[in-house]
Amino acid sequence: MPKAAYFEILAGTYEEYILGYFFSSKEKKLTQSVASHDHYGSVRALAICDKYLASGATDDRIIIYNLKSRKEHCMLTHHESTITALAFTKDHSHIISASQDGSLAIVRAGNWQLEKLWTKAHKGGTILDIAVHSSGKLALSLGTDCTIRTWNLIKGRAAYIINLNSKCEDPKSLEKIIFGPDDVKFILYGGKITQIWSIETGGILEELKHEERVTSCVWMDSNTVFIGYEDGKISVWDLESKTQKISQQGHNGRVKAAQYFEGFITTASSTGQIKVWTRKLREIACVNTDCRITCLSIAQWSGIVKKEEEETHNIDEVVKERIPQKSTVVVEVEYSSDKELSSVKINNTKRKLKGDTAAKTKKNKMENTEQTEQVKVGNKSKNISKKKKKKHNV
Repeated sequence: MPKAAYFEILAGTYEEYILGYFFSSKEKKLTQSVASHDHYGSVRALAICDKYLASGATDDRIIIYNLKSRKEHCMLTHHESTITALAFTKDHSHIISASQDGSLAIVRAGNWQLEKLWTKAHKGGTILDIAVHSSGKLALSLGTDCTIRTWNLIKGRAAYIINLNSKCEDPKSLEKIIFGPDDVKFILYGGKITQIWSIETGGILEELKHEERVTSCVWMDSNTVFIGYEDGKISVWDLESKTQKISQQGHNGRVKAAQYFEGFITTASSTGQIKVWTRKLREIACVNTDCRITCLSIAQWSGIVKKEEEETHNIDEVVKERIPQKSTVVVEVEYSSDKELSSVKINNTKRKLKGDTAAKTKKNKMENTEQTEQVKVGNKSKNISKKKKKKHNV
């Protein structure tokens, strides 16, 4: 029996949302875990490392979330254009970000301080994608200037440049670059071609041609690749024989993104569907998000979810502490039962009676004090007149 797989699928959308879904291979279903609306533009890139999720959007901001506390951790604002790509190093020490204006940045994870910024990494052209080597010493960037640039992350400078105009028939159609599990090969895809490159030779090893436009691609192992197409079809390719093992219809719309994790393939379509497949492309779970999905990422999940009853109980306790006691009178008045209404009326009449009696006693006290003061004044005047008479007699 294979081990049970638990993971969380996180998707960015054109509608500015980040959606999350828990997947359990035992239950074979997708359960919504999060729906965050913190960006002011469509979400274009997602990256995950350990407990952090990074999201980049057309609002030029990168938001870092803590997946354990389910809260926003911080915000990075060093870019001045749409975020196009995000990638963490394997040791989770740094995050690399790219933007539409061609700037490339390296930020240290933890204190989230900007360590390096290249404002024109691809001569001012848009950076389409980033791939980070597992060693954390090397990164590749693909740009609209039809070049692949290799970056030395230790020295913080560009190492060398590969001109794609002499390597590809249609270099402007290329969109994504992905390192393979062996860290030697990497995929370059876009248009109707998928190329397998080697960083050792700096050249193309294999090239797969397709009838439809390739919109997503992901490594399953060092010799197997999953590919999604614009017409919604999905396929599994063997790189050694350059043949399709499996090909079938997967979605009604184009396959916008795909991820491979713990033996399962997750795909997302432009129509809003998220599906989970086995290696043999047998559908296990499906959910309709009602949003146009732009990007996809997978996070490790323990398989434990907090019960809703416990959460609501804690919320009620907090609310009770914040609401003052006087507000209970308002709640009682809102009830429609005659007994409660009559009790409220009786309490009000009692309050009126108490108020009237208090006012009367206060009035009586004031009258008594006035009378005593008048008596004192009269006695003083009498004593003064008696003293004058005595002096006159003398």
